[in-house]
Amino acid sequence: MKKGLLLSLSVAFSFGVIAQSASRLPMGFRKAEVPASVKNKILKVPYRDAKMDSGIPFNKAINARMASPQPNSINTALVDEYLVGLSFYDLQTNASISNRVVKNDDGSFAVSWTYSPLYDAAEAFPQRGTGYNYSPDGTTWIFPYVPGSSQGPAARTEAVRTGFTNIINTTSGSEMSIAHSGTSMALTYRPAKGTGAWTTSYPWGTSNNDTWPKAVAGGNNMVYGIWQGSGVSGIPTEGQDGPMFFSRSTDGGVTWSQKAVLPGTDSTEYLGFGGDDFAIDAKGNTVAIVLGSQLTDLMLLKSTDAGVNWTKTIIYRNPCPMLDLDGTQPSDSDLDGIVDTLDGHAGDAAILIDENDECHVTFSDFRWYYDAGTPGSYNYFPSTDGLEYWNETMGQNGYVPIAFAEDLNGNGELDVPLDETCEAVGLRWGSYRGGITGMPSMSLGSNGEIIVSYQTINELADTAQYHQSHRHVYLISSPDKGATWTYPYNIVPTIADGGDGENQEAVFAALTKNSDNMIYVLYQRDGAPGHALAAAGTCDDDFNSGNSSDIVFARVDFANMVGVSKTPANDLFMTQSYPNPTTGMAYFNVDTKSAEDMTITVTDMLGKVVYTEIRSSVPAGITTVSLNTADWSSGLYNYSVTSGSQKASRQIVVQ
Repeated sequence: MKKGLLLSLSVAFSFGVIAQSASRLPMGFRKAEVPASVKNKILKVPYRDAKMDSGIPFNKAINARMASPQPNSINTALVDEYLVGLSFYDLQTNASISNRVVKNDDGSFAVSWTYSPLYDAAEAFPQRGTGYNYSPDGTTWIFPYVPGSSQGPAARTEAVRTGFTNIINTTSGSEMSIAHSGTSMALTYRPAKGTGAWTTSYPWGTSNNDTWPKAVAGGNNMVYGIWQGSGVSGIPTEGQDGPMFFSRSTDGGVTWSQKAVLPGTDSTEYLGFGGDDFAIDAKGNTVAIVLGSQLTDLMLLKSTDAGVNWTKTIIYRNPCPMLDLDGTQPSDSDLDGIVDTLDGHAGDAAILIDENDECHVTFSDFRWYYDAGTPGSYNYFPSTDGLEYWNETMGQNGYVPIAFAEDLNGNGELDVPLDETCEAVGLRWGSYRGGITGMPSMSLGSNGEIIVSYQTINELADTAQYHQSHRHVYLISSPDKGATWTYPYNIVPTIADGGDGENQEAVFAALTKNSDNMIYVLYQRDGAPGHALAAAGTCDDDFNSGNSSDIVFARVDFANMVGVSKTPANDLFMTQSYPNPTTGMAYFNVDTKSAEDMTITVTDMLGKVVYTEIRSSVPAGITTVSLNTADWSSGLYNYSVTSGSQKASRQIVVQ
């Protein structure tokens, strides 16, 4: 039989609307409602810009860094973090997160990021390329970074200017990065991870517009890569402005197949895709790709034979998947002559294959419309908020919300600056092409847990210096394949923990594909919201240009953070209460391995019992307990749960 990319289709035909299924937010989660003053703000975006490398030179004012200097490592109760590098080029992705951190079976780690060791006034970033660091154990790094002293890696790994990199360690021990150069896809390779000279080659040619790769290692020394094929040019390729190419290596990256358009994505189905609107995962011979720009369907392409044959499943059906933004037809999904505002996805989807070869997807919400008034541009609502979850059991448009920005102070509203200084030229928070919550990454726990990172506004961070809200990185987890989710945990250390989280922006988090008793995160952190590659004259641009960003590797205590049991059968585990401190209702989860009677007790610091409850024959699994603390005096309390012969205790602060 002729070898090639074959396709079987598994799609349903119906118009796409935002998921109407019940929320899977944990009980008591306080969603922050977007204030009316910014809720209906609309931005007009040239669609071609969404397909372009944002490193366009502008003359920009340089502003001094306003965040406090950080030590090279911080150790809190739940997070150990290490600075592994820096970059003056502070845009790590346009949409979906690349595979920039690898955890190997021998306990070693490799990390990569789009790197520039210097800033030039024209912002051409001539030394831009792959920043790289390696650790044999996650704590000791070959390029230590101490601000003001040792600056981590001194140069990119390639001999040419590249960007938007991925790091791959294969089963045979070889190592490579895949990034785009000015005109093609660059493969930088060495036979052994963590050591030796890098060699850069161009397996897919040197004179094309291949851009924004995503790449991952599979089993049996397989490596898979995908990328967009029109880049910054806007020149149609294979009949599309932005075709999606796929290639694979069967020998650990030494040789590669000829690139080919992914089946089910060609010009008969779509006009093209934007930069970074896709993600990839692989496990054994199973390869999975999630793909979709803001204005197209969101789809899963899955292969169980190492990328030979593919099945396509529509996750979100866009009612106007072939809408031409250079045309006169508006976003009129029901053809009634009225422009429709459409709910969809932001093009930032993440994908994970679990231990049973089933696929899990997360992506953020997006609202937009095209009125044909300005050909080439569409309008969107940057205050849209919500992170969605989907797996293969849920069907088309069956996704459910699992995260939003939190109402941390309990006033029912997302607190953003009243100061409109930045809104006049952009937003009251940094702009990352989508809504408020987004850019997820995913990891698989050792007990099959689904772990998700995402970035969203932290309303308690300072807004006075930059006139904008800061985003932070959060983690959540599901112990039961997406049925229930834990409370979010902010991994950015506060001033009390030795960090400066109240004054920092933390974004672009990437997780290792697998976790153990720790969750491993690589993210970017600096003082100013947004990034320097934003439009000239915006607050994002003015406050970030000329200021470097730290690249942070964090190890987060999995069990104590998300409350997923790591104990033997018949034991129990209990999460920290949420929110903590609290002024009213508080909630925590109890995870039991067998059905038992359960006793819940709360005492003050003098040992006086302020609350007790007995539940009979509580089923095994996750149980949510609620505490009404409204009538309790301010102070510290102990709460404990006894199930069978096991007992667990924690503390809660009442304000």
